Amino acid sequence: MNKLVIITKNSKTYFIDRLIKEVGNVELFNPWTDMTLPVADHYVMRTTGVYRSDLDLMIAQALPKERIINSLVALKRFRSKSSQYTWFEELDFPVLHWLALKGTDLITIEKFFRLYPSVVVKPLVGQGGWGIEVLTWKTFKTWWKKRKGRDEDYLIQPFIKGARELRYFFIKDTFSVTLERKFRSGVAANFKLQGTAFTTELPEEFKELVYRLVDSSGALYGAIDLLIDDGHLIILELNTVPGIEQLEQVTGLNIIQKLLSANFFCHKD
Repeated sequence: MNKLVIITKNSKTYFIDRLIKEVGNVELFNPWTDMTLPVADHYVMRTTGVYRSDLDLMIAQALPKERIINSLVALKRFRSKSSQYTWFEELDFPVLHWLALKGTDLITIEKFFRLYPSVVVKPLVGQGGWGIEVLTWKTFKTWWKKRKGRDEDYLIQPFIKGARELRYFFIKDTFSVTLERKFRSGVAANFKLQGTAFTTELPEEFKELVYRLVDSSGALYGAIDLLIDDGHLIILELNTVPGIEQLEQVTGLNIIQKLLSANFFCHKD
């Protein structure tokens, strides 16, 4: 196996533990503390925008693009929910209406609530289901008062009750699997928040759209969160740094080995 460097700030994750067990010859590099980036055949990017810094992307920009996994294009494109929603809309992918809160006046926000009495509030760069809540106009005003002027990087979307939630995990041109996910409490079906899941099939009528999204995204691997509501597909998010713990537990598959076997990982100069 070629030498790998994992670019990460948090080294204590299931994905990284599994990658180290499968490969062995792995070095970790923290863009925010380490000075010298080791030379490697491949660099696995496991950083996100949650740290409110793009230093990791600046460092990755200097690397040969064929050595970076996931691709730098995808990491930038899906760095925040607002940037990816804008991209979804430009390419005519179905997404929920959304409104970024930072810099938006209360009158505009109230009008959004008049259209959608219950909304989901999400951090722009959140991950793992953190910070997601369902609010009404009354509860929003109390919630916003605590954050206004301090932490405004959130958006709101209509709350769709009773929809099916799917996660489509893909390794480009190699492998895919679909989970149906349910939450036990709150609104996020994330595994760490006691969400449950089982394998299912991506409905035939939505396959062409999802495949087009994968092809257009620039991502080498990732997870697409979807809603199916009243026969309509809605794209929630494309995660280019997805966790795999739930996926491996539910499917019993060695997802890391499938990733390492992909063409973009096996490529040699």
